[in-house]
Amino acid sequence: MGQQSFRFLSSMLAAALLAGAAQAATIKIAVVGPMSGDVSGFGTEIRRGAELAVRGQVGALRALGHELVLVTYDDQASATVGAGLARTLVADRSVLGVVGAYNSSVSRALAQGFAPARLAIISPGSTNDGLTHNNWTHFSRVVAPDGAQGVAAANSLADELKAKSVFVISDNTTSGNGLSKILMGTLKGRKVGVPAYVGVSNAAQIADVVRKVGASGADAVYFGGTYDVGAGLVKALRAAGIKVPFMGGDGLDSSKFLQQAGLAGAGVIYTTVFGSVSSFSSGLEFADKDRAAYQAKPEGLSVYAYDATNTLITAIKTALTGRGGLPTRAQVSEAVRRATLPACFAGDNSRCVTVTGAIGFSSTGERLRSRLLVMRFDDVLQPQVAKIQIVSADSLK
Repeated sequence: MGQQSFRFLSSMLAAALLAGAAQAATIKIAVVGPMSGDVSGFGTEIRRGAELAVRGQVGALRALGHELVLVTYDDQASATVGAGLARTLVADRSVLGVVGAYNSSVSRALAQGFAPARLAIISPGSTNDGLTHNNWTHFSRVVAPDGAQGVAAANSLADELKAKSVFVISDNTTSGNGLSKILMGTLKGRKVGVPAYVGVSNAAQIADVVRKVGASGADAVYFGGTYDVGAGLVKALRAAGIKVPFMGGDGLDSSKFLQQAGLAGAGVIYTTVFGSVSSFSSGLEFADKDRAAYQAKPEGLSVYAYDATNTLITAIKTALTGRGGLPTRAQVSEAVRRATLPACFAGDNSRCVTVTGAIGFSSTGERLRSRLLVMRFDDVLQPQVAKIQIVSADSLK
């Protein structure tokens, strides 16, 4: 072969390699949550669930000519930080979807920032009702909203606990305030009194509200908020000798709550959109996979993050079908809303990728059918299921 022919073939080979590299575009999925701070336990669960989903789908995307990468961002449970992250993520054109956040205020900031670009976001944990009342076509969630939790909690207080008056406390977050107000509205309809509604977020405020609870004569205490404040509150109530039933929302559904509350956590009742991993038919398989990767027991939020991520990846793959390049962000958002992922069962060896059941979304981004549980920590601090309720998107309108 002559030198000129060799140079020509070398040039052709280099061009082919460059063309192949250009086609193998990187697709990024971002996971956003509180990776540091008082509620970092929630962020850890979201990140772990998302990582497991991406690991399981990397090969499928590579076969389609694309590299799938997960990038993690710490929102510090702050809407202000979330707004800044939204600008960063929109600017990175390789990000085609976001899983997060946990805090409803952060999810709102992200979704608002993503709206002009129609960057898809699926939350595995944000429950504020207003998030699906904005005509957003790019925001969806895989958990039931506060409206369903507030009604379930109020009915449990009135029917099972026979409470005639409930002292209501919020941690001053968007989710805590929203959940508490829905609860109070339902209690009013059930003719259950609310002697006070107070916000607390630090030790001094907790000490003050404990005195108020003691003076109120309330039959029960309801807390809307996360485990960091809730644990301190229930410990202070029990230390003051106030033994009335203590009930909360899904912000208490964390091993961190029991770690911080200790024996004061016994008897605490809570509604949750998560529940234990073992309560799902294919949960044990997920738990084995999670323990192998992290040497730790997964919590329910991790499962929902796993399903949210798989839903997003499925939508991206759908939008890629028959296209030479990457889909637009709008196309991915549209594919999320059209997603129909079936439920999986133990031992299912198909390509089924859900753990929490079938996934599909309404026109507002609510999951078509979601699960809600009423739980209670027993005397040895084990969570026990008191009631399971299926929430349909139609019932939320």
